[in-house]
Amino acid sequence: MISKANAPLTSSEERVSDFSDQKALLFQAWQCVLAESSAVYLSGPITTGPRFLEWFVKSKSLEGADFQKELKAFVVEPNSRDIKDTATQLRAELNEPILEPASLYIPGWNQRQYLDLWSTVIDRFVKRLVVMSGWQYSVGCATELTHAFELGLPISTIDGELLTVEMACDLLEDALRGPAGQLLPDLKQSHSNLRQLRTIAPRKASAPGVTSLRKDESLDHLADTMNVAQFVSFSPARGRLRQEYSRVLDNSPNHLFNDVREALSTLLERSSEGTLNLRSFTPESPQSREFIYGIDNLDYAESVAKRLGGEGLYVIANETIDVHDGGVSGVAMGGITEFVPDDTPRGVEKPGVASLPSDWANRMLSAVYGITPDINFGRDVRVEFSIHPKPRGWRHAHTIGWELGPALGPDLTAKLAWPNLFSRLVGDKVFGLLIAHLAGLPVPYTTVMNRRIAPFSFGRQTGSLEKWLRTSPREQLPGKFTTRKGWADPFALMAHEDADGDQIVSVLSQAAVDAKYAGAAIVTADGHLLIEGKAGEGDVFMMGSSGPQRLPLDVELAVSSLYSRAHRVLGPVRFEWVFDGSSAWIVQLHRGATESSGTVVVPGEAKHWVSFDIENGLTELTKLVQSLRGKSGILLRGDVGLTSHIADVVRKGRIPTRIEKPAIRANAVHKA
Repeated sequence: MISKANAPLTSSEERVSDFSDQKALLFQAWQCVLAESSAVYLSGPITTGPRFLEWFVKSKSLEGADFQKELKAFVVEPNSRDIKDTATQLRAELNEPILEPASLYIPGWNQRQYLDLWSTVIDRFVKRLVVMSGWQYSVGCATELTHAFELGLPISTIDGELLTVEMACDLLEDALRGPAGQLLPDLKQSHSNLRQLRTIAPRKASAPGVTSLRKDESLDHLADTMNVAQFVSFSPARGRLRQEYSRVLDNSPNHLFNDVREALSTLLERSSEGTLNLRSFTPESPQSREFIYGIDNLDYAESVAKRLGGEGLYVIANETIDVHDGGVSGVAMGGITEFVPDDTPRGVEKPGVASLPSDWANRMLSAVYGITPDINFGRDVRVEFSIHPKPRGWRHAHTIGWELGPALGPDLTAKLAWPNLFSRLVGDKVFGLLIAHLAGLPVPYTTVMNRRIAPFSFGRQTGSLEKWLRTSPREQLPGKFTTRKGWADPFALMAHEDADGDQIVSVLSQAAVDAKYAGAAIVTADGHLLIEGKAGEGDVFMMGSSGPQRLPLDVELAVSSLYSRAHRVLGPVRFEWVFDGSSAWIVQLHRGATESSGTVVVPGEAKHWVSFDIENGLTELTKLVQSLRGKSGILLRGDVGLTSHIADVVRKGRIPTRIEKPAIRANAVHKA
């Protein structure tokens, strides 16, 4: 009976040429307004979904035209309205192009043609998917999601939760096994989607025997599992080169080229950097012999490759992968992922690595680069990888695999700390807010404009249309650079305050919070939580131009509760907060307790003490700290908050500092 519901979708009266022409015209129209990989695609059920299941149980006795009429009235039209209304809401919230399938109707098209169209649209114009509830009961949605996962696009629910491949498999499998699988015979087409998704889901490296493979055989083995840099390999044969393996864009796996020159020419042409590398080795000694990097001349590449082959060496020609493109390289194993910018995966062996639980790392990299890293192989596999803003490799994707093998030893624990090399790339303030966001803490919706990475956003809407503009230096420099309410040219701001471009790496446009109170919280030397702030916006307090005041009980409780949530996940933290009348938001976060307590800002003794009036401001205090290193201590005069930037400056400078004549006030102190 269900075939009657789908009859309009399976018509094949339109000729293929008509479909191709109509599809081409649609793409011309979209190209007028959309750049490649610039839109969000909203996927939702139209002819099926939960609404269909509920209706079908009541209406399965209907026949012919009556069936179609009610299907349209009770399923298709309300489903389409839901999709269109949700798209309107997303456009307002995200301020991004939103593509949705419900508004497009072409007489005579069948379901296969619509799927073909939207798959190509996702290839060309889409950077991520948002899925509506009930997608697992729709063949079209399941097909779109599977295609998006294969492309490495991030997928989230309407509520903003990242949808992983494992979650998608579970939902689709439940739908196929449940009553819906019996009511919807056509849903069985989704079995093929499930099979495809399972090939993307956590995979096990075929570790046994991998180490015994020749270097190019191992690379071919890896290419069966994930994206790799494009390559062609050759073996020496009577003083000449014979092709062995290849993975080159737009060619089938191990495509056999006519000769060495054609192979190298194609590789150069397809290379995203326009250059290639030549690596030589012998089977008994896989360590590289001669290695030549960044060749852009075909004649030179051919002559070197033939010379190496003439010396009895195996040769791998691969496209050059630029690790200085704003992406990262790293290693995932044992439940953690570590990564660094501007280096190969071996960079994790150096100081300054960013170390996160693997699920946090995936979500952070997805937020920053807009893609889901294709490194989901499970805890017992070690994968070396790199992430790139520009797609590359033989699968033209954003993740490149470098090496895959078994993870030897027990599960590992991430060493979550910053500053690190990645926090210096995105900015210290940005990294802290990303950690707060990953921990599920309320962070105002933030768009980051970075010097080297395309703008990206994360956080929650606050309900305000106003913006705060915040600078984010490589490392914390308390109060040195601009924080202002309202919009300004972010790049002009960076040029004005950091002309050399070596301190400020990002500017944040952050949704304003309707500030009833604002301030900061730290853990003191005696292990207690100290909450300070004042009514209104907190900039004057943080800059030290106004001391803290007694806070209402509901404010103390909200900030204390926020700290408890953070502490459960991150341990001791210090943060700046804003209270909107009901909830506290985090606008800056760092890990760790302080050594401050009472009138002691920085413990230590000094032979000579210099008094400083806080009314002179942060700039003068910073100059004083720099001039006194290792010589004297500082006595602060004025109503100083231990959580203010005044205290941050002397703590960062490690100068013994005390408050000379503190005002009598009631700070909020709680057991941390």
